[in-house]
Parts: sequence; structure tokens; C-alpha cells
Amino acid sequence: MLLRAVLCLLFATCISSVVGLDFTGANWIWIPGRATDGITYPPGNATFRRDFTATNGKVPISANILINVDDGYTLYVNGNAVGTAHNYRTAQRYCVPLVKDCNVFAISALNNEPAGAGNAAGVLAAIEIHYSDGFIDTIVTDAEWHAVSGTPAGFEQVAFDDSQWPAAFVEGSYPNTAPWNRPENAMTIPPESQNPGPSLQSAQWIWTNELTGPGSAVPIGARAFRKTVTLPNGELAMQAKILIATDDGFTLYVNGLLVGSAELLYTSANQYVVNFPPTSRVVIAIFASNIGGPAGIFAAFDLVSCDCSNDDYFATDGSWKYNLGTPAGFIAPDYNDSAWPMAVTEGGFGAAPWGPTRLPTSNSPQSAAVRGAPNAHPADVVV
Repeated sequence: MLLRAVLCLLFATCISSVVGLDFTGANWIWIPGRATDGITYPPGNATFRRDFTATNGKVPISANILINVDDGYTLYVNGNAVGTAHNYRTAQRYCVPLVKDCNVFAISALNNEPAGAGNAAGVLAAIEIHYSDGFIDTIVTDAEWHAVSGTPAGFEQVAFDDSQWPAAFVEGSYPNTAPWNRPENAMTIPPESQNPGPSLQSAQWIWTNELTGPGSAVPIGARAFRKTVTLPNGELAMQAKILIATDDGFTLYVNGLLVGSAELLYTSANQYVVNFPPTSRVVIAIFASNIGGPAGIFAAFDLVSCDCSNDDYFATDGSWKYNLGTPAGFIAPDYNDSAWPMAVTEGGFGAAPWGPTRLPTSNSPQSAAVRGAPNAHPADVVV
């Protein structure tokens, strides 16, 4: 299975919700020559290609690929081998960096079952293209792919000329095509991400130098906190997963946009998933308020990669900065907090007087700022 299309007019969709890449819209494809029973193919190799060139000046960053082949395959992207598998009952996922010009997806596929009735062969794939502006295109296996019998030399290279190859033969749509729709051929699709997400086990309760000891009473009022994260080696993130609890209230901002708020929420955490255009710099700002007694912020973050690099994790600790007021503009990404002091830590998960923080079972929606907190445009918050 390989991708080929010099001109691809795809529908770009902004990342406004987190929907895992699956085989929706994809078709099982192979080369012509299927038997009249609608299933049987002779054993042998087939090769597939599809080119992809972004339109309208868009810059592709990476491709998330979900693929399965009956019986086996080697996948190539831009001439480089990406992965191999030989079990059609289990699909595979890959993430591959892309170049800004033409990208070529190519597959060497094998039908290695003995000749005979019922010997099926097929390629099934869905490819999610991520762009630098935060938009996404999706490519699926269909008649846009080119396919030939055998394995031509150099087929995986970008410059290979497949203009004389015929279109792939579409056997039928997923999940309705025999024999793969039968119970004995049920397919396992791996989860989209193996990343553990944010963990409060690594977080510290933090506040200002007004503390006289961990968990001590502090003056009533609002304080500003900030954390700037610059990803290494030019890595790009497109989403933040956040767990946050505060004593007593908070309004949370990501890159200057309003995520959500809560008050009197220090025994359980709020969970947010926030999408944003790919960036190597993420700024978290928190308006935190205390109505009396102890005060603290307790939070953990997972910055989700969009360029096939590892996720980046951080949490509230002594590297955060604070201000004893809430200066105008402090939520802006380019606000200068260089003179702000470092936060004071009060203890980790389960620390007194808060005890273990309960984790949520669902995402919190975007919500308005608490009284006194800065207003801002709403962030793209997933529920």
C-alpha cells in the first residue's frame, strides 16, 4: 500500500476535537485479478504508491499512519523504511516526519497464503497529515493509489515514476468487506497513544514567599503564576493535557487564551485538554486566589507532540514564577516575568493539609474567568 497523488484536494479540518485516527472512510485495496468469488487472489507481491503534495502553501509536519495488510507488508515514506508486519489480524500505527514539498507513501505488500479458494489479499490504511498551522488532512486507501503486481526496483523512492501504473482495485469499504468482516478475522487496532498523560505524582503544591511553612495560612487575595516551556531541538506541540487543583480558586490560561476556572476545588482536580497551533513555546498563566487559610496550586501538564517526537511533561514546582499581585497583561505569552521570583513548594501528592487529590473521570469544559481574573479569548478546549 503506497500513497500517490500529486494533486490532492483534501478537506482541511481544524483540530477542534480529539478523535483518534481510525479506518473510517478507508477501503481494502489490491491489484486487479480477483476471482469471481469476490475474495480469492493468487499468492504473490503487489506494490502500492501515493504521492502527496500540500496545497495553498501549507507546510506538512508529520503523518500519523494506521495500516493493515493481508498478509504482510513493508511501509516506506519518502524512500525510508518505516515498519514491517505479517499479521492481518492486528493493525499498526506509525508517526513519520514529513518534508514540505512532495511526500511519497509506498508499500510492498505480500499475499503469502497457499493458492486456493478463499485466499484473500488486501491493503487498508488511513493517514493523518498534520500541518504547521494546526490543520489536518486525512488520506485513506482508495482508487487514488497506484498499484502493480510484483516489486519494481526503486519503487519506494520519491523520484520513481509510477505514472503508467493503473489505479488500485477497490475491494470494498471498511468494515463491511468480506472476508475481513467475519468474526474469525476480527482486527485489533492499537490505541492511538501509549503516553501516560499528566501525573500529579510528580507535582508540588506551590505558592508565594508569604508562606511561613508548608500549608500555612497566607494573606487573602489573588496572585499570578507563570511557567514558560520551550521545547528542545525545535520540537513542536499541538495540545496540552492538564490536571489542576487549587486552594482556593483559579483561572487557567494557555498561550494567552482562557481555558477554564474553578473555586473551592482543592480535594479534586479539574482535567483539561487544550488544542493550539503547533508551537515550540508554551506559556501557562494562572490567576490563583485565596479566601483564607492555606493556599496552593497543584498541577501537571503533558504537551502532546505533533512532529513524532516524545511528549513533554512538567508540573508545578520551584521553577514556576509568581507575583504578589496580578499585573496587567500577565497572561500574555510575551509578558516579561524575568523579575518575578520563584515559587515556594509546600509538598507533593497527599501533602497536608490537602491530602490525596482525587482525579477526574472526564474533561472539564471551557469556562469563564473567576471574578477579578483577566478576560481573554477562549482556548480550544476539548470535552
